[in-house]
Amino acid sequence: MTSPVFYILVALALTSAMISVVFFMAWKMLGEKPYALSWAVAFLAATIQWSFNLANAWFPNWETYWITVNAFALVVITLGLRGHCQRTRCKRLPKNLWPYAGMVYIAVVWTTIVDPHIGIGTALIPGVASLTLFASATTIIAHRELPRPAEWAAAVSLIAFGLTQLAAAGVALMQGADGNETWRSLYLHFNFLTLPAGYTGTAMFIIFMLASDLSEEMKEIAVRDQLTGLLNRRGFSEQGAQAFATACRSDRPLSVIITDIDRFKFINDEHGHAAGDSALCHFARVLSAGRRTEDILARVGGEEFALVLPGTTLEAATKIADDLCSLIDASPIRVDGNSLPMTASFGVATISGKDANLSDIIVRADRALYRSKRAGRNRVDLESSQVLRALDGSLQPISL
Repeated sequence: MTSPVFYILVALALTSAMISVVFFMAWKMLGEKPYALSWAVAFLAATIQWSFNLANAWFPNWETYWITVNAFALVVITLGLRGHCQRTRCKRLPKNLWPYAGMVYIAVVWTTIVDPHIGIGTALIPGVASLTLFASATTIIAHRELPRPAEWAAAVSLIAFGLTQLAAAGVALMQGADGNETWRSLYLHFNFLTLPAGYTGTAMFIIFMLASDLSEEMKEIAVRDQLTGLLNRRGFSEQGAQAFATACRSDRPLSVIITDIDRFKFINDEHGHAAGDSALCHFARVLSAGRRTEDILARVGGEEFALVLPGTTLEAATKIADDLCSLIDASPIRVDGNSLPMTASFGVATISGKDANLSDIIVRADRALYRSKRAGRNRVDLESSQVLRALDGSLQPISL
């Protein structure tokens, strides 16, 4: 009768092959992310490793078999950790992990051929696997301030698998140099009890994490303007509503700037849509420069942009608009090697006790923008319902 170990190894080989295909498809379909490719190759190497375990009788001797399957195991371990480093752009770990894998492999060869020690030789791979699993989990959790649920799940599964591998390494080490049969039997039973579940479980959670990444990317695309990279109208509405609610709860000021490029149609008609796109991108870069994390900047129309400035008074917002107006005027765009002047008009409004939502402020800022357009463009105007701008530039409240 065929040993149960045979069926376990067949299942692991087939599972590895299927997971490798999944990661190859993810790499191809999700923008050729390098970490998906690393994991695809890792599980391909695992497929070969489990297949060699099945075909151990084909090797001329046990030593050749052992150093071969351990070489593939190290490829799996190294590529697994490398994939997590690539996904998180981790800077805490070495960029090149292969020299460390090479040193471990030298230790495997040494304890197998040069100075045989069954306990150490058997414990090396699960021991190193546990360390890389812990490192992978740490890399995932440290990637962002608030990890996503899928990232927590993947990290917990990696830690759990790492603990079982650490325990397996400890049991393997107890075999000693000559290989105590009792400890060897315990090692095999423990390893085949925990390894299949840990191995496939972590793979599934990593796939779940990739699906979560894709979901977040799709959400980001839904609220981003593809040309400028700024928020679109939908993203602006969502984040602006949150900022308005926060300002109301905390009784803090909040100001809105609405702006658009002067004579944008002329730029498009005279110089082409490519020049128009360049103007929009240039305008977005100027508006973005120096913005705080809490500021909300969006492209809300063709050439119209909006800024929500939490904690900013009307006076401070007007100063920001003035500076941006001057900066745009002094920053022409390049079209076909020529310098093309560009200006913009701005409307500014601030929150009041009568505002029911952010749209009320936007309406006043929009009116101020159109007044600046009618007054000659390339200037800043304010909401007329609350203040007027004096000749010296100061803001004077209107007496009602």
